[in-house]
Amino acid sequence: MPTIKSIAFDLEGTVVDVEKAHHLGHIRAAEEFGVTLTLDDCFRLLPHFIGGPDDQVAWEIANLASESNRQVDYKDVLEAKKRHYRDVLKEIDIKPRPGFIDFFAFAQNLIYEDDGIKLFGHTIGSLTEREYAEILLYRSGILDLFGGYDNVVLREDVQNPKPAPDVWIETARRAGVNPDEQIIFEDSPRGVEGGVQIGAYCIGMPTYNRPDAVTSLVKAGVKRVFMSWDEINPEALFFNAYHEHEDKTLKISYIN
Repeated sequence: MPTIKSIAFDLEGTVVDVEKAHHLGHIRAAEEFGVTLTLDDCFRLLPHFIGGPDDQVAWEIANLASESNRQVDYKDVLEAKKRHYRDVLKEIDIKPRPGFIDFFAFAQNLIYEDDGIKLFGHTIGSLTEREYAEILLYRSGILDLFGGYDNVVLREDVQNPKPAPDVWIETARRAGVNPDEQIIFEDSPRGVEGGVQIGAYCIGMPTYNRPDAVTSLVKAGVKRVFMSWDEINPEALFFNAYHEHEDKTLKISYIN
């Protein structure tokens, strides 16, 4: 039976909340091509709106434009989205979601009470391209928490995007654990699907408190859903996750 030895975090949305910047980029790009979208429209009409990838969202927007007899190349929509996203990033404060730093500090210091072995390694598994990831990691201060790029997996590091499990297989390799020995925190159903494929224990961290956002994560296979890091009792979460994952009781201590 698998144990839980490592935590893997998605970056955008899950740890650093820039989803609104992405979404505003999509909405502004769509408007350039004659497609006016509200946020509700995006959830309803763009299946890849949460979690991307961007080229799929651009293709969906291009299809909406074609319904109005306007021929649009999705690559043009994608370039427009990237331009608007870069502009929005310059305007916003980039920082970890509330409560993440305290959660991370607690998780770093969990041990097996029986033998003192440290329980968790920590990695980021993201399909963000390095060009943008560097902005988010440096401006949020997250990179230092994870000890540098050795513990960060990005789009350029894997062959197949989520929902393929490639990114989570690579986070496991870097943490020195088996893929099914990870607990994964994700805001995207596609990321969850990849984690479920390898037998990891997945936690949903949606950025929008909407029934459709939560339902999509549950359908993808998450075991728990939290709207913020402040909601989580880390000791109880890890104890229950370990117990459910391996069907045995694990005593957990905290290093002072």
